[in-house]
Amino acid sequence: KTMTFDPTKIYLYKRVEIIPYFKMYYSTASLSDANGNYGKINQGVFYVDNWQIEEFGDVSVTALDGAKILQEMTAPSIVCKEFSTISIMRTLLDNVGFTNYNFNTTSSDKSIFAPRYWWTDDGRTVWEAIQQLCRDSQMVATFDENNVLQFYTREFLFNAADPIALL
Repeated sequence: KTMTFDPTKIYLYKRVEIIPYFKMYYSTASLSDANGNYGKINQGVFYVDNWQIEEFGDVSVTALDGAKILQEMTAPSIVCKEFSTISIMRTLLDNVGFTNYNFNTTSSDKSIFAPRYWWTDDGRTVWEAIQQLCRDSQMVATFDENNVLQFYTREFLFNAADPIALL
């Protein structure tokens, strides 16, 4: 907020990453500045979607998380017969070369099911296909602070045996 971008010296390109973080000051931290030792607490990885420079030099940036990349990819033609929802997601993501994901499930997760047939629709994006599967199976797909796509099953989220599983 104290600095403005000079529009003659900056060029914003496609897939510019913004990696915001908080500085947490404490004595045993590995980084330091004039205010003391600090550690970085990452808030995520975001990709610039669009920006606008006002006449007085104020910059407005709209950035999306890793879903932006999956929202720009058309889903490949896939037909799965009796695959579990997790297997379908792995197949879909691996087919587009996206390998930065993790599934969070319980050891005896009954919320994972296997549809008789599942296929991608022409013209839909990978992200739309993932959202469709998540709605049908009541899973959650979200990017964490390290830009890893995390999937959470219903039983994992509502696991009464381990109420602090997500902490």
